[in-house]
Amino acid sequence: MQTESVDFDGTPSPAKQVRHSIALAYQLFRPQLKAKFNRSFLGYFWIIFPIIVLTVAAHGAHQSGIMFAPDINLPFFIFYMIGVVAWLNFGEALMLGVRSVEASRSFIARVRFPMLSIVLSQLFAILVDGLIRILFVALVSLAFGIGPLRVILSCGIILFGTVFGAMLGAFIAPFALLVEDVKRIFQLFLSFGLLISPVFFQPRPGTTLETVLYFHPIAPIALPARKAMAGTPIDVPLSIVFGLIVLGLLIVALRFFIKAKPLIVERMLLGGR
Repeated sequence: MQTESVDFDGTPSPAKQVRHSIALAYQLFRPQLKAKFNRSFLGYFWIIFPIIVLTVAAHGAHQSGIMFAPDINLPFFIFYMIGVVAWLNFGEALMLGVRSVEASRSFIARVRFPMLSIVLSQLFAILVDGLIRILFVALVSLAFGIGPLRVILSCGIILFGTVFGAMLGAFIAPFALLVEDVKRIFQLFLSFGLLISPVFFQPRPGTTLETVLYFHPIAPIALPARKAMAGTPIDVPLSIVFGLIVLGLLIVALRFFIKAKPLIVERMLLGGR
């Protein structure tokens, strides 16, 4: 296969670059999807299982009085489930750039290969897992008697959290790949960041915890998703502006990540450090 004509870094036409990169990413994604559950009897259940465990644990802590009752008109189980799914989708997308390069280190340093294709193939895999989680949230919410329009809007916001995480992850990836300490910091954040986050708590006005929770990166996703599910009005103009900014920054972040490819290959993959 001649990769020269599909290299994202070298082809003159941006439209052709993107088209070839998406096509190649899909070809990389298909075998990943098939191989992912070939040796698993339970298959997609392993995507749902962490949601059930974390949600049941949070609900049990609430029943024991460890967590305060959310000040929002939602069943407690749905409240916690939205936070858990938003966190899982966001966390996977945040490490997207790092994991895409690490998963492709066997050939990325030896073959002239479009970096965007590698990232997109991993993004497709993350979106499949995220959509399965969101579908589970939708079915459970409908079973609790929540209206379809509210469920669709809330699930759309949760899905957008994957895009938000991918944008942040693309900016972080070059530093995390070149400096091991940066990577470990973000791994610690993903391990313990949910303990002080809107995943399990609803901010109460006038408290220190409110400030901490509102500045948490998952807050712009989890809080509006819960409001939408509860039927509470959300700030639509602000949400649209936020969405457009995130999409714009995602394009900038991907270009930044692609431009860092030579340095990543030299210092990380070829043993330059």
